[in-house]
Amino acid sequence: MTKPQFLCLFFLLLLTTTTFAVSKDKEEKQKVYTIRYGKDIALSTIQFGAFIYGNQLGRDRLPKHPEQIPNLTPNDVWWFDRGAAKQDPTQADKYLTLSDQFMNGAMYLPLLMYIDPKVRDIWLDYAVLFYKVHSISALGYVAAALPVPRMRPSMYNPAIATENKLGGNNTNSFFSGHASVVATSSFFMVKVYFDLHPDAKNKALWYGLAAIPPIVTGYCRYKAGKHFPTDILTGLAFGTINGILTPELHKKEGKRLKIFPAASSQALGFYAQITL
Repeated sequence: MTKPQFLCLFFLLLLTTTTFAVSKDKEEKQKVYTIRYGKDIALSTIQFGAFIYGNQLGRDRLPKHPEQIPNLTPNDVWWFDRGAAKQDPTQADKYLTLSDQFMNGAMYLPLLMYIDPKVRDIWLDYAVLFYKVHSISALGYVAAALPVPRMRPSMYNPAIATENKLGGNNTNSFFSGHASVVATSSFFMVKVYFDLHPDAKNKALWYGLAAIPPIVTGYCRYKAGKHFPTDILTGLAFGTINGILTPELHKKEGKRLKIFPAASSQALGFYAQITL
């Protein structure tokens, strides 16, 4: 997610919270999620701020051993990922554009859910959750990309000139942020819909359809030489879990499970706290 996208998302959140009018009684009756508005919005904004800072660090980071770059070949890559280093560079721009279009569209597609009256009944909860899942998606990406400076597949492609491999934004292949963002949006929409319509049918079908946009996005990133299959699969998994689990953890009923980021001199990750 770029800085303009974050600012636009934040603007849409503020616009949503000031343009919808729902009575308090009706809102309380329809509530499905428990949201701590001030805390959740503030934390999500901090996470976006960390993403903007960390993403820029990743983009500016240069390869550690530039003298070795001319000698890199697809054979230096694990067999499962090797195909990504053999893609046609003349087609890269086309697939980059397509992947950007999928990601930008997925960022705002969940806003169409306001067509559903039940979503409008919980307009503020939905807006905050929408904001939160994308802040988690953004932070998760930089939390992986910064400590894992994996070179992109194009770095191993002999069809690409060495001078094009020496700049920044070439060592943040892990994992695919595009695939993660699209998966977050598509699975978030399906999850919220079935939370609000528990008797709706064809749940497996809709979750299956939700996988199509991020898979197509990941394929475009693969063809563009930006990510290995393992990067894409990781992004898909992270986005799917985020899109489903974040709304689930905010449901009014059930166990109180909280997940917090954790960092030390030896590790970077998360810890969970559950209240029975």
